[in-house]
Amino acid sequence: MSLTAPRLPRGAAARAGRLLRRAPAEPAATVLARLRPTREQLVDLGGAGGLTMLAVVGFATTYEGYGWLLAGLVGVVLGLAAAHVGAGLRLPALATAAVVALAYLGVGGLVAGSYADLPRLAVDGWKQLLTTLPPVDSRGPLGVLPLLVALVGAATAYGVARRWNGAVRALITPATLVVVSLLLGTLTPASVLLQGGGFAVVAIGWAALRAGRGRAALQEGTSRRTRALTVAGLLGVATVGGLVLGPRLPGADDAGRTVWRTAMEPPFDVAQYPSPLAGFRRYTEPNPAALFERPLLVVTGLPGGTPLRIATLDRYDGTVWGTGSGATASAFRRVGAHLPASGPTGGPETTLTVAVPDGGWGEVWLPTVGTVTGLEFAGPRSAALAADLRFDVDTGTGVIPGRLGPGDAYRVTTVLPAAGGVPTELALASATTADTQGLAFLDARIDSWSSRESTPWRKIVAVAAVMRTTGAYTDGGPEGSYQNVFLPGHSLARVTRFVKSGQLAGDDEQYAATLALVATRLGVPARVVLGAIPDATGVVRGRDVRAWVEVRRADGGWQSILPDQLVPDRSKAPDQQQLRSEEKKTGAMVPPPAANNPPSILQGPDQAQNSTPNRSQGAKRSFLDPSTWPDWLRWVVGYLGPPVLLVAAGYAALRVARAVRRTRRRTRGSTADRIEGGWAELVDTAHDLGMPLPRNATRLEQARRLDDHAGASAPTSLVPLARTADAHVFGAGLPSEADATGYWQGVDAQTSRLRRQVPRRQRLRAAFSTRSLRGGRPLRAVLADGLVRR
Repeated sequence: MSLTAPRLPRGAAARAGRLLRRAPAEPAATVLARLRPTREQLVDLGGAGGLTMLAVVGFATTYEGYGWLLAGLVGVVLGLAAAHVGAGLRLPALATAAVVALAYLGVGGLVAGSYADLPRLAVDGWKQLLTTLPPVDSRGPLGVLPLLVALVGAATAYGVARRWNGAVRALITPATLVVVSLLLGTLTPASVLLQGGGFAVVAIGWAALRAGRGRAALQEGTSRRTRALTVAGLLGVATVGGLVLGPRLPGADDAGRTVWRTAMEPPFDVAQYPSPLAGFRRYTEPNPAALFERPLLVVTGLPGGTPLRIATLDRYDGTVWGTGSGATASAFRRVGAHLPASGPTGGPETTLTVAVPDGGWGEVWLPTVGTVTGLEFAGPRSAALAADLRFDVDTGTGVIPGRLGPGDAYRVTTVLPAAGGVPTELALASATTADTQGLAFLDARIDSWSSRESTPWRKIVAVAAVMRTTGAYTDGGPEGSYQNVFLPGHSLARVTRFVKSGQLAGDDEQYAATLALVATRLGVPARVVLGAIPDATGVVRGRDVRAWVEVRRADGGWQSILPDQLVPDRSKAPDQQQLRSEEKKTGAMVPPPAANNPPSILQGPDQAQNSTPNRSQGAKRSFLDPSTWPDWLRWVVGYLGPPVLLVAAGYAALRVARAVRRTRRRTRGSTADRIEGGWAELVDTAHDLGMPLPRNATRLEQARRLDDHAGASAPTSLVPLARTADAHVFGAGLPSEADATGYWQGVDAQTSRLRRQVPRRQRLRAAFSTRSLRGGRPLRAVLADGLVRR
């Protein structure tokens, strides 16, 4: 019987040798050879990619067209490539995740059409997808979600398959992706054949191939043939069972499917309700609704003259002022008893009670006051009303689709608006997104009414004052009256007739809508508020319902211009001489075509030397103001800035800690201590570079091991440096200052040589390594030691 050393598997000796010795650098050919996939890796690539694509098929009933399929295919290819390169170069999983994130940010913009929205879509795009009525356009921003699923899924599936053995672990990620795609889909299955039978066939085949790795063929290959026949039989049984028995199993029908879409609440569409401003004349006299003197609400605890908000209308589409479009549509959400404050909160909180009397308020709009911080319903329908409420905290507008009725009541916790008149000076915001080209017909009136004023706020106040003092009030008058020619409405055609009349004539609807358009034309964000101003009794009648204007201040708040500052007194009827001219204007009339805004459209003759307010404000901006930055720069600073600063701060702290340690070793203690510190500095550099050293080894043993790692020859060996340190540390006398200085010069030369001997990637990793600060021990050992000591 002969004793021989066991034979290592092919390649094991080479891998073991690389753990003890590092080549100076790997040439490009070696790197490419490591990235060239083997036959087993090709099998894993095919299995992970195929199962991921079968999972992506679940989006077929969610999207329209085939853009989602192309995005999924691109995501699978990029995910597999990132995971393969990371595994081939032995990169940590965090580095692979960073590559996947960069791939998403780089390719996702081509799919979504915008790079700025990619981080947001990765977080809340799923909710948008589930609350959007399918089929969803795959060419829009939501088309990036299949790319993200395929990218992350393929990278994870292949990464797990490369880093861990076994068949079950490799199937966990693809199976999870299939379940997620089903839950993100619709009640109609995408493809039972592909996601059922196809997935089972590919999964069983891939698992069988992975399970057979490393097994030697016995009895001249009969075992391999047996396994192949067994796999084929299992695939056949799975296919037949999936196609024949699958449709007959419980839950296979569409009615029994459970998807997230059915559990998600779609966004509330407040635009389905007509603008309340368009029905303003229902509250006037005379009107068939007979609401002028009818009690609509009873408010307890409200000081007399305090405005009660019914609805805030911040969107003008050329026909009506309304709400619920664009960003505002998603702002109406379910709320609880406590609301996040959005507005002035400096004053004391007040609790008011609002009750609906018989025959009173029956609209979908919920009247509130000030900055609402809490809402609680009372009465028999309190639970139903609370569940039905949708509230926009930015505008203070509430909607109850089921409508309030007699006997309903609610308590409002609010911060009442500060009482006060119109300020003389006020800085206003100037960043409006509204298209003002269709409002060019207002320019002549703006110029004639406010030509002497220089700031946007003064111009708006001047226009409001002219409307109040020179205009007339009319609700259309009784039937047969000459006032019948003054029609309701606030479309562009109606506003055009209103401002071009010899005498302004209308009610709150026309005056408020027109002043808001004037502010918009001046570049100031404005909105119309329909509300009520009750007296000290707290009883809100139809005559108390009014409309006013709010303009946005520079500090983000809103300044009100109430009806008594805008609308003429109701006793001031229009002149009968307007009858003939207005009768001619009640026919078909359209506003003039939009024209380009001439440079001096808002300037009077005495202001030719001055710039417009918008230009003067814009000229004061500097590059330090983030609002002046382009979108891509704000995205880079907002999303990439914090992690980059965090990494930079950590790197700086690490460099400082190393510098302090090096300075102490080189300057403190005796000369023997400084020489001993020089060798410790060399050993710590080796630890950071990833060169493992034996525990409790002598300096001579450490020097020989480092020479093996760096491939050092005799002239550059660390052995002489180690012997010098032993001689000075254990010698009879202390070394001189020259000896310590010369020794540290040798340490500096050898540490520089060690860094040059390792690849650049290893030097970069050493720059962020904390191993030397942990005594050369792995982090898990340090943590375990700390737990034991505790």
